[in-house]
Amino acid sequence: MICFMKYLKIEYLKFSTLLFICSGHSILWAADTTQQDEDEWKFTLKNAYINRDFDNDAIKDTGSWSQAASLFYKSKMHDTPLQIADKPITIGADASVQYAVRLSSDKHVADTVLPFNKETQSQASDFLKYGATLKLGYDKTLLSVGELWLDLPVTAVDASRQLLTSYWGTNLKSQLSDQLYAEIGRVEKVSPRNEEDFKKFSFTANGITKESDGLNYIDLRYQFTPSLKAEYYFGNLEDLYNKHYVGLEHNWKQSNFALTSKFKYFNAKDDGNTFDIDAQNIGLLETVKVKNHTFGLGYQQIIGESAYPLPDGFLPETYFINWNATGFFKEDEKSYHVMYGYDFKDYVSGLNAMVKYVYGHDFKAANGEKNHETESNVILNYTFQQPFLKGVALQYIRIDYNVKHGNDFGEDRFFVNYTKKF
Repeated sequence: MICFMKYLKIEYLKFSTLLFICSGHSILWAADTTQQDEDEWKFTLKNAYINRDFDNDAIKDTGSWSQAASLFYKSKMHDTPLQIADKPITIGADASVQYAVRLSSDKHVADTVLPFNKETQSQASDFLKYGATLKLGYDKTLLSVGELWLDLPVTAVDASRQLLTSYWGTNLKSQLSDQLYAEIGRVEKVSPRNEEDFKKFSFTANGITKESDGLNYIDLRYQFTPSLKAEYYFGNLEDLYNKHYVGLEHNWKQSNFALTSKFKYFNAKDDGNTFDIDAQNIGLLETVKVKNHTFGLGYQQIIGESAYPLPDGFLPETYFINWNATGFFKEDEKSYHVMYGYDFKDYVSGLNAMVKYVYGHDFKAANGEKNHETESNVILNYTFQQPFLKGVALQYIRIDYNVKHGNDFGEDRFFVNYTKKF
């Protein structure tokens, strides 16, 4: 086993070196491999009110009201004396500081927004997250070591509550050709949205929790035509499970409408003896945009011998066709997704709205009975257009969840955001 791990690390190093040396030219994928010309600072303020009200009086309502101030820095890439084929190796650094303070009284219940002390049953009055990244670049290739902001299966940046989720590790991104983008990495730790520090990945099932030493992954994206692209992802969460993802996206644009078709396939299988994980997720989503209207219709099905696995720490699988509050990823669950959005730009510039409805069925409750669930969302966004309010935006989200055997709830989220780049 030790020899195998050494071999895996050697092959990983070889492949990383190959990606670093090979580089392409124009970029069709929106991959952050370009050499940044200027330093970028981003300052954000976020006021978040979140409240979940359970219909069952025996369950405590969760939520909080908090205010955050965050600063993100991305440096430009500086040339070093080292060159390959007359092109310099460049160096840079990124950094982030996120801070939030609770404005509401302590509800003495975990709300997945603020850190929670299980021993004292208290919400933190404030919390601080920070990180830094060293960057080495060559042409269209970028190596990052330290804090990572990943938008991939398993590892997504969650902005749905207050402070952002981030990761700690190493990754290498390269635009290998006009069509092919590749990314390879090892993520050792995660800082969940409601915790300060970086910690090991873990997974919990049936009351058993086991940690992982890290996530090894590769992500490949290929642009077949300007309207058709594909993605393949493989992630090995050591001692927990392996995950494959294949996605296809096609865009058909006409003079009076645009149709986007997405196919998504996930396959998760246990990588050890602790858990029995065997789940596949097949999803289809059709979205049509006609003038200011957007219509969406989707289907998702979980196949296999278990529910679809997610790591601890409230890490969302935003690659799903329609990630929402409850996910709809229970064992054998089939779900139908309907969406409608409208942009009010012709009447109130900066205002848009979206309504969603999901119906899931064919899964079993904890007592073994057949179960079904629904979730409806109303999402309102408004960005102020006045010059003196530039950077200020409002968002309101209403969530209503109902389940035949379980606990219904209603949830309100209201955000006031301010962003300033300089």
